[in-house]
Amino acid sequence: MKVAGPAKQELHPPRILVVEDDPESRQMMGALLSFWGYEPRLVAAGPAALEAAEQEIPEIVLLDLGLPDMDGFEVARCLRRLPGGDRLFIAALTAYRGEEYRRKAWAAGFDRYLEKPVDTDILHQLLSQISQVGYSNPEAPD
Repeated sequence: MKVAGPAKQELHPPRILVVEDDPESRQMMGALLSFWGYEPRLVAAGPAALEAAEQEIPEIVLLDLGLPDMDGFEVARCLRRLPGGDRLFIAALTAYRGEEYRRKAWAAGFDRYLEKPVDTDILHQLLSQISQVGYSNPEAPD
């Protein structure tokens, strides 16, 4: 797997919340984001994600859809209702494939849908873009 180098150093790197129930995937994503210069907060479930976001609203959420207790769709809807939730960038990182899941993701408030295994170059470019200039969603349906 080819991995891009660290992100350009920013005065304030965006706060990133990673929500992934698989411990190995969660740790790998955390290590990758740290290598790129981010300081991600890692949680394993939806309720923990909401608690973390209430303590300090992240700017970016990388959210698995297949979580125990509360799926990623519900987590995204809840995150959007938090103060500042309308300014979050929420990306699905999921093994779920198919147009039905994409439509559900858009309806739940996701900004981007990335299938696992995630292309690290695409993820790095996306995070760099958000870090430097903000984000507009060219993939969102009309």
